[in-house]
Amino acid sequence: MATIKYLLQSKNDNSNIYVRYSINRTLVLKRKTGFVINPKDWSEDKAQPIQRNEDLKAIKSKLDKLAVFINDAYNNAISKGIVFTGDWLQHQIDLFNNKIVVVDLDVLSNSIDAYINNGDNLTSGSIKNLDNLKKFIVNYETDVLKGKQILIRDIDLNFIDVFKKYHKSKGRSINYIGTYISLLRAVVNKASLNGIPTHPQFKQIKAIKEVKEPDQIIILTEAEQELIKNATLLREAHINARKWLLLGCLIGQRAGDLLNITDKNIKGLNGMSIIELKQQKTGKLVAIPLLPEALEIVESGLPYKINLEHFNKYSKEVCEIAKINTKVKGKMRIDDKRTLTAGYYEKWKVISSHVCRRSFATNFYGRIPTSVLMNITAHGTEAVFLNYIGKTTYDNAYQMLEYFNKLKPLAENSN
Repeated sequence: MATIKYLLQSKNDNSNIYVRYSINRTLVLKRKTGFVINPKDWSEDKAQPIQRNEDLKAIKSKLDKLAVFINDAYNNAISKGIVFTGDWLQHQIDLFNNKIVVVDLDVLSNSIDAYINNGDNLTSGSIKNLDNLKKFIVNYETDVLKGKQILIRDIDLNFIDVFKKYHKSKGRSINYIGTYISLLRAVVNKASLNGIPTHPQFKQIKAIKEVKEPDQIIILTEAEQELIKNATLLREAHINARKWLLLGCLIGQRAGDLLNITDKNIKGLNGMSIIELKQQKTGKLVAIPLLPEALEIVESGLPYKINLEHFNKYSKEVCEIAKINTKVKGKMRIDDKRTLTAGYYEKWKVISSHVCRRSFATNFYGRIPTSVLMNITAHGTEAVFLNYIGKTTYDNAYQMLEYFNKLKPLAENSN
């Protein structure tokens, strides 16, 4: 059981009163309490001020309250796996003495705003996620904390536990929650660099990621794209969605970039037609040459603008009409529920906008150098790219072997 003892370490007139907090035989913490006393007024035997006047009685009363405060903090923290250090003890003393002054950036929602406004190279996706994080924080303050603002120093293991439970109750995945915990850590780290105090538990907060069996890679093969191209469509909305779908499979861009393409993005370069755009997520300027099939779509008139929700809906319907019904392992919402249910479904049922970029990367892998494909899809590393299309480093080795075999006759001729 943890025990508290107060002591002096000096014979000076204004000696600091120290607290020694013994958690066990091997872990003993010691820090200044913030109170001073003349050693003549201190009882070594009782380890407390001698009660000879009101001032000394007041010091004893404060030390008694500090002991209760530290013990309460210890009991609240012991079940949460906290590492008890001298910094933890100092933090409790500072809290008791109201030494930690709340400034603007102490408030979590303010620090999120500062992170957005002063962040370097934040993508639009990151900014959107940070805005969503702030909305959750503000709603939590209103609904649960009765308007009390969350401070940076409040971010402890208990807060993260509440954060996880809240989002799980909304049907959100572990990876979704992990994304927001990573953002939260980034905000708190930035605040710490600006001198804002953090909770002693903060360093124990780790990123989380779901470990699971990889999903089947859902793509539209070239044969399936041909079925879609030749399908008889009666609705204008379906014809328009088909254009976006097929174009997306030929240029490999995320839906946010694909669906914003206009005639202004179509340019000529050294006798060839390209699509030039600045990717929303990466901020990267890319130029994608138009293959004959893509050029045919463009020259017939670009599809009109459509939002993502309608694109996903109509793409499924187009693929159903085209009989893209091979059974695949995927996820879909059953009876309009928020959570996704894994299972085996006809492929058209699990088609979404993401199939465009993945189909492009998969169908052209091995035919176009990987570095060129990565430049277009904007994957940061080859390992991430290979995982994205369901390949391994062994597949890459076979690809390199094919290139070497093509180079071999050239080497023999040069000899």
